[in-house]
Amino acid sequence: MAGLGDMVNKAKEWAGQNPDKADSFVDKGSDALKGKFAGHDQQFDQASQKAKDYLHGPQGEQAPPPAGEQAPPPPPQGEQPPPPPQQ
Repeated sequence: MAGLGDMVNKAKEWAGQNPDKADSFVDKGSDALKGKFAGHDQQFDQASQKAKDYLHGPQGEQAPPPAGEQAPPPPPQGEQPPPPPQQ
């Protein structure tokens, strides 16, 4: 039986491969809760954004590398990061 950590990792992997679908599910859940608990829209919007950040990383941050690839090390403090590889 898979543990909770395994399920979370699989969900994050799926969300990384299907970001639009994952965001849609988060938004639908948030909208359903807003309809059930009126007056707490801001809290649900914040929770939705945190869920999306958890699944994809904060906005403006580069997405994690695909499974099996390693992320490049961060640049030394004060230096610019290297440009992304050309494909």
